[in-house]
Order: sequence, then C-alpha cells, then structure tokens
Amino acid sequence: MRSSRVDRRTALRQVFRPPVLVSLVVAAFLVSGVAVAGSALRDEEEKRRAQAPTTTTAAPTTTTTTLPPPPPPPPTDIIQPPWATLPPPPGGVVGPGAQGPEVQAYEQRMADLHFDPGPVDGIYDQKTVYAVHALQKLAGGTPTGGIADGEVFVLSFFQYRQPLSDPLEPNRTEIDITSQTMTLYETYQPKLLTTISSGSGENYCYNTPRDNPTSHVCEDANTPSGRFVFNEFRSGWDRSPLGELYNPYYFNKGIAVHGYESVPTTPASHGCVRIPMHISEYFHDLVHQGDPVHVFGGKPANVTSSTPL
Repeated sequence: MRSSRVDRRTALRQVFRPPVLVSLVVAAFLVSGVAVAGSALRDEEEKRRAQAPTTTTAAPTTTTTTLPPPPPPPPTDIIQPPWATLPPPPGGVVGPGAQGPEVQAYEQRMADLHFDPGPVDGIYDQKTVYAVHALQKLAGGTPTGGIADGEVFVLSFFQYRQPLSDPLEPNRTEIDITSQTMTLYETYQPKLLTTISSGSGENYCYNTPRDNPTSHVCEDANTPSGRFVFNEFRSGWDRSPLGELYNPYYFNKGIAVHGYESVPTTPASHGCVRIPMHISEYFHDLVHQGDPVHVFGGKPANVTSSTPL
C-alpha cells in the first residue's frame, strides 16, 4: 500500500515538473487561442458581409420603338348616305317660287347628298330646280324640276349609283351623256352631282382659228366618249368661235366643262359640258390640272366639211 502511494507521488512530480507544466500551459493556451481566433474570424466575416453593399445585377433593358400603324387606305367602295325622314310636299307638289320649312328640309337633304341646291334658305329658286333635275335624272325619272311624293321618297332613301369608270381613280370626273349628269369623285367618294347639257348632235359651222380665221369648218355637235384630263382653266368669260364660256376648264381640245346661263335638261351645246352658273363659280377649285375626265355615251364630233377662206 505504501509503495503504491509513493508511485503516485512520483508520477505527479513528473507531470508538474516545470518544463512539463510549461508545455501543458502553452498547449492549453494555443488551443484556446485557436478557438478564440476562429471565433474572431467568424465574427469579422459576418460583420464584413453585413456591411458590404448589396448589388443586384439587372438584365439589360431593350428599348423598342413602336411605330404607329399606317393610316388605312381610303375606301374604294362608295359610302352610301343614311336614310332620312322628310316631310310630305304641301299640297302634293312644290316647285319654283315655293317657300317654307318643307322646301328647306329638301334643300338640306340635297346639300347633304352633294347635289348643291344653292343656299339652304327654304326658297325654291333656279338653283334648287337644277339640283332636282340632277336627282330626277339619276333616278331615271322625268326632269320636271318639281318635288312630289316620288321625289321625297327618292330623297329619303337615295343611294349613289356605282361608278362608270374602270379601273377606279381616286379623283376623277365622270360625265354620263345618256343621263345628262356629271359626278365628281374625291378620294373615291362622290363630291358633286349635277345636271349637265352636252353636245346637241346637230351640225354647225364656224371659222378657225379664233384670232385669224383661215378656214370654215362644219361638224356635228357631239361630246365624244373617252378618257381625258383637265388641261387648261380660264377664269371668267372666255370667248370662243361659238360664243362665250364662263370659267371653262378644257379637257378635250376646245371642249370644256363650263358655266352657262341656260342648262336645259337635254343636250343643247356645241360639244362642251354646260353646268349651272353657281356651280361653275367653284368647280375649278374642286379639280386640278391633270385630273382624269371620263365621258360615257358620247359620239365622235364628225367633221362634215372644211373650206379654206
């Protein structure tokens, strides 16, 4: 028993000898230092991450320029007018000299349809008569110039007829010798409808040229069919070998659309296209040089004789 206690004391002395004790302390200090250093490093890393700015990488934006869609082309099909409700004619029929709200309603409707009855003033004058003539001709009726129940019905449910020319041109003038009417189109739509008086078909004679007559020519008074273009406008009264023309716009040699004091319901000119004076005041503003003119139903102006003077 005594020997065993001696061995333990000897062992303890060996452990706690100064060199051994120093080694143990250093080892414990190193282990503790490593642990503390590791903890400090972790704290420093967490602090650095907390203080670092947050950077978000966004995808590059692509700028796309969207152009507005092009405007739609103008409709080539005629846009038909809506129906209208009109009063019946007082006494069954109204005509030149009549006045009143009914006349004004008819004038307004014709103006809306582009017949141009003159001022919408409720006064049935010659301008109103010319507009009614055009309406009656296009409807296939007798151009009396008066408005009865039949005309009121046509006005109420009027529809533009189909164009005569083919192919269609956006801005053009169509002259129908058969119905003695003219329709002016702008961007494919009717802009003006009017009565006309074209070549009478009778034979007539004149001296030519205008300023220095050198021959005597006789020919038939016709307005030939074909496609032409407006080529010359002359403001005011223009003197010709056959008379004076008001604001003529020429399209086929000496043949022009022009104003005249008298526009009968039947062909009566030497070949030109007569239109009412109030329309000729502005017609040249609706068309332009080079605009096409289509004439339908006409006959050639045959020259029957030419005699030198």
